[in-house]
Amino acid sequence: MRYVITGGTGHIGNNLIRYINKVQPEAEIIAIVRKENPKELAGANCTQVVGNLTKEFVENNIQKDDIVVHLAGFIDLGNKQKEMCHKVNYLLTKEVTDICLEKGVRKYIYVGSVDGIYREGDGEIGEPEEYFPEKIEGYYGQSKAMASGYVLEKIKGNPEFDCAIILPTAVMGVHDYKPSAVGKIIADVLAGGAEFGIKGGYNFVDVEDVAKAIYDVANSSCKGQYIISGHNVSVKELYGAINEYKGLKKKPIIFPTWVAHLACPFVKVLSKITIKALGEPHNYSSARAAQDFGYNPREFKETLKNTIDWIEENSKKQKK
Repeated sequence: MRYVITGGTGHIGNNLIRYINKVQPEAEIIAIVRKENPKELAGANCTQVVGNLTKEFVENNIQKDDIVVHLAGFIDLGNKQKEMCHKVNYLLTKEVTDICLEKGVRKYIYVGSVDGIYREGDGEIGEPEEYFPEKIEGYYGQSKAMASGYVLEKIKGNPEFDCAIILPTAVMGVHDYKPSAVGKIIADVLAGGAEFGIKGGYNFVDVEDVAKAIYDVANSSCKGQYIISGHNVSVKELYGAINEYKGLKKKPIIFPTWVAHLACPFVKVLSKITIKALGEPHNYSSARAAQDFGYNPREFKETLKNTIDWIEENSKKQKK
């Protein structure tokens, strides 16, 4: 069994490699990386292939019997990188998808994002039958919608194509080296930073649950789209859970939305898009994943505990 993983140094990617190491230690894993010996893969058992994700490079590293997981992507929280989002999130996905279809790989999994789903109202959100990038606000969401739409089109038009789209919500958890936006918030609180936030929240899913879902789909007959969601947590609840676990007596300061809009030019992770996202409903349903392969997300407090413990342990290692 051979896995080829793009974006292996990312949060989901490095956790997926570690999960495969644990449950299928005999498997060969090819991790396509941009530099030698990245810290994100320290302790992980895989073959690192260094190079840029050009069409020729990808073709040379994918074989017919491979399970290919395409995770490489570009996150743009500030909504300032339209060209990069289009190039990495859409055009690269299009190339990888075409190569996997042409080579007839054993399984192809594209990991998109729920941010690419156009939603109306505040009802339950399931896997979409169609994508509408022109209705999505923000370059990241638009590019993810275009990519997911393209892969879905190939699935529908090629019944023999063993392919699935995984759509996680906001990922948090262990081995968050870059770190993610929520990982940075948690680390700042643990370092003594103030607890500032705005009204609203998001649906957070454990990165290890996402990794297991990808593995389960990769090694099954499951095809099509799967939302992988966790639990809806407000900004205030997130801070409260951190304080409870660490025994802190801080009181978070939650600003009105209009104050957040004023702060956009001065806060890197804030934009009109992120503020809007925090205020929207996040009733993502993973019922299809539960039905098809038994997906069952762990409790949020367990995810937070594991995240905090890992951040603190990693911080100690960095200081040595």
